[in-house]
Amino acid sequence: MLSREELRAALQDRGLSQVWLPAEQIGPEAVNRLEDDLLQIDWELFDRQRKALRRSKEQPLPAIAPPTLVAPSKQDGTKEQQTAREIGEAALREGGIAILTVAGGQASRLGFEGPKGAYPLGNISGASLFQIMAGQIRRLREVYDCNLQWIIQTGPGNHNETQDFFAKRNHFGLGASTMRFVCQGTLPALSPKGLFLLAAPDKLFRNPDGHGGVYRAMKMSGTINDLRKQGVHTLFYCQVDNPLAWIGDPVFLGHHLQQDARMSVKVVEKTEPTEMVGLVVASDDRNTCVEYSDLSEEIQAERADDGGLKYRAGNIAIHAFALDFLEEMAEANLPLHMARKEIRCLSSDGVTSTPRDGVKFESFVFDALPLARKSVIQLALREEEFAPVKNRSGVDSIQTSREALDARSKKWIELAQIAAPLAPPKHGGELECGLCLGPEDLATRKTELAWFCNNQILGLKRRVDG
Repeated sequence: MLSREELRAALQDRGLSQVWLPAEQIGPEAVNRLEDDLLQIDWELFDRQRKALRRSKEQPLPAIAPPTLVAPSKQDGTKEQQTAREIGEAALREGGIAILTVAGGQASRLGFEGPKGAYPLGNISGASLFQIMAGQIRRLREVYDCNLQWIIQTGPGNHNETQDFFAKRNHFGLGASTMRFVCQGTLPALSPKGLFLLAAPDKLFRNPDGHGGVYRAMKMSGTINDLRKQGVHTLFYCQVDNPLAWIGDPVFLGHHLQQDARMSVKVVEKTEPTEMVGLVVASDDRNTCVEYSDLSEEIQAERADDGGLKYRAGNIAIHAFALDFLEEMAEANLPLHMARKEIRCLSSDGVTSTPRDGVKFESFVFDALPLARKSVIQLALREEEFAPVKNRSGVDSIQTSREALDARSKKWIELAQIAAPLAPPKHGGELECGLCLGPEDLATRKTELAWFCNNQILGLKRRVDG
């Protein structure tokens, strides 16, 4: 960290000395508070922010081709898939795997006050997104007899609230010592000319540094070192807004480990050219992820020999990381993505708060993919593994996610050959959180179907002898 004298010099060299003026008008205490804030600046990263502002346009897209895809985990009848499953299951039993869930957002777009992970998505029980995932992790521990660690990346706006949410619910029985909450960092927003924006005379305007900030947050918090001491070598990564995520999928992890991959990705088949998801493609000898908006309509609409889209590997933000690679990415210069928008901050007079043109910066987790010397791209079945909750209504909404959960539950019950004592409910149902990891697991449990909640809703509860 710079000394206070070095800080003044760093600001002067960059033409930023005017940042002191509003604080100086208030007094020494305000100046000290602003100084403390400025001392947290990573000046190398800041200089990259200003350099990004000067870029006239994005870099041209290199030559691309469809990536090589591994078959879905659910289609694991082949010898290759069975071998991968055995490798992944062995890693789980041996304690080599940890789960990393990104949950830094608020649920305001869903009409709910609080962290997005606290949103009550359960169709009947009102189980939160966090509870749905906690149930999977609890069942994984039971099946593989392991002390699976769960790391949740929070954001500056929900860190304390998320911790309180889990504490009030006894961490859903997982144990506080097996969980860790890591807060992502922030980046200062800038004016179009590269000057600081102030939220207050003694405080910079900052924004969360994006899901790509997970790399630095994991290292700076000491979490990577702690995991390594515990014998963890691989992380399974997912985002909290996808309740269908197959957490700790042993087949996916097995392929990743078998091929000595550094970063691996699950994708779903993109069926419409206009679907707004990032695409995983091959470029030179590496895989990479591109935004759909970076591809022309003609490229997006190209068809393969089988009639499907040529570029169909839609990124669903489910990854596997070698722990060493994750640490390397904490020091990597990942691309900075800019969002130009009006920002409510101090006006040029340093007194009033007003909307001003500004630029926010963030990094994306998938920008590390082309830096991985080896990666596995595995296809996932959309109806089994991807139903994000991003909007209050419409596409990728509360309703569509609940419907997907309901459809998957009914499918699992059918595949497990468990007969319902009554007709299926009209308004859907749900499985108890953590009851099973899939239809095969469900078939091994001594369970019975039951109606409960006083409104004939399909659920599962364990037999007394189960």
